Amino acid sequence: MKTKLLLCCMAIMCLLCISSVWARAQVTIAQISDTHIGDNHAPHAADNLRRAVEMINDRRPDAVIVSGDIGEKPRDWDEAKSILKKIQAPLYYVPGNHDVHSNDVDRYRKAFGKDYYDFEVKNVKFVVIDSQLLGNYDVFGTKNPAPLPARTEEESETMLAWLTAIRGNERSEERREESGGGGIIIGVQHIPVFHDGGFPDPKPYWVVSDPYRAREMKALHQLGIRHMLVGHWHNGRVFEREGITWHVAPSTSWLPWGGELGFAMHKISADGNVRTEFVALPGARP
Repeated sequence: MKTKLLLCCMAIMCLLCISSVWARAQVTIAQISDTHIGDNHAPHAADNLRRAVEMINDRRPDAVIVSGDIGEKPRDWDEAKSILKKIQAPLYYVPGNHDVHSNDVDRYRKAFGKDYYDFEVKNVKFVVIDSQLLGNYDVFGTKNPAPLPARTEEESETMLAWLTAIRGNERSEERREESGGGGIIIGVQHIPVFHDGGFPDPKPYWVVSDPYRAREMKALHQLGIRHMLVGHWHNGRVFEREGITWHVAPSTSWLPWGGELGFAMHKISADGNVRTEFVALPGARP
């Protein structure tokens, strides 16, 4: 009798261990980016977003991230939110350079809440960064972007201090250890830190530049981040620079660099690796 009870307990423990590993291995994130509701380049942006929402719901992700350039004006944000509220998974917003400019971050915060923060999905921690506090992206073609206004520079310093302090947050560390998350941290922001070779083109507009680049990269490395989910380029790409893999989601709205309209699906394994699938939107029009 004791032998049978012992075997039964061992079997239950094995099943619990397998279930725990399996749960951590099955974190699935859908990423929508560059929806650009209200943009003249994208007259079908709202219809495309509705289609993306339907397709994502069919895939049943653990969470959905909208990684910036949501809409051109507050009324366009309202339309985007009315479409995105049909998402059947937890939804997290990230600001883009069409949402936050060099001097109006408060407007975004009133509409969406925090522009940088962290959250957890099945023991994986996600760190959301406001890339518009890491440079001035107000002028598309400039070779020498203007410095951030003094007040925005203060916001930038505050965010970078927050990012640097995350590792020292003992309560956060304890939560991850207790939940078995293994300290997996994924970064999320709108603008990539590096070009992918020569893509899209050499303009500073497409990436985070120094002095912010060096400071952000130092913080990302200190956090042990190996994967970043980004947007901004309207073109699905995956590339590696300085020990981090950059997963660039396609756009649902328009195609300045070719490719296909769509969204990204990310599967995060138990050891923190990220496998990305780009999903095209059938029949979508820019």
